[in-house]
Amino acid sequence: MLCSNRVVLPGSPSTCTLDTIIVPLPSFLLVATLLLLSLRSKKSPVAIFRVPYPHWLYNIYLALVFADFAMTILEIARLSAQNLGVGLLPMTSIALLMILGLLWIERRGRKRSSSIVLCSYWLFLAVVETVKAVRLNVLDETIPNKTSSPNYPASDQLLDNAVMVALDYIFFALESYTVIRMRKVDDSRPLYLNELLNK
Repeated sequence: MLCSNRVVLPGSPSTCTLDTIIVPLPSFLLVATLLLLSLRSKKSPVAIFRVPYPHWLYNIYLALVFADFAMTILEIARLSAQNLGVGLLPMTSIALLMILGLLWIERRGRKRSSSIVLCSYWLFLAVVETVKAVRLNVLDETIPNKTSSPNYPASDQLLDNAVMVALDYIFFALESYTVIRMRKVDDSRPLYLNELLNK
């Protein structure tokens, strides 16, 4: 089963529904979109813009995305250890790995399409993670979860997901700024991939 031994909560969605459908959905859409963009970029030259903020900030962005990835692995490991099932949460980890790869490849220049996709992804993920955090708060208030999962109580689940929500909103703000700044330089001639690689 994708998730088992979950505590039944009043109302909906259940924690199982969240972990198997709602939370992984943005990641499924992101992977599909990035694959489509990759196929399209091979057929025509792609305009690339320099990142509109210092490289040290970009490096912090990379580090925080890695931290977000580590948090998803921690959540999966702790759910597994308690035999609670992980649903399709590994899809989020896969999507974050792809984002890390994309950010590393585009560290010298960003595609506008990449920034728009990432901006949409971070917002979508932040929203569904917020819903999950609210439901985990209900779990924490309704059932002191020490007895059903002593090593991963609801309060710890809530804290882990609150950290991930905060990171997602930070990433959304940063990518929103990137998209806005790229629009402001539309009048300047963008670099193309082959030009950038030759510099």
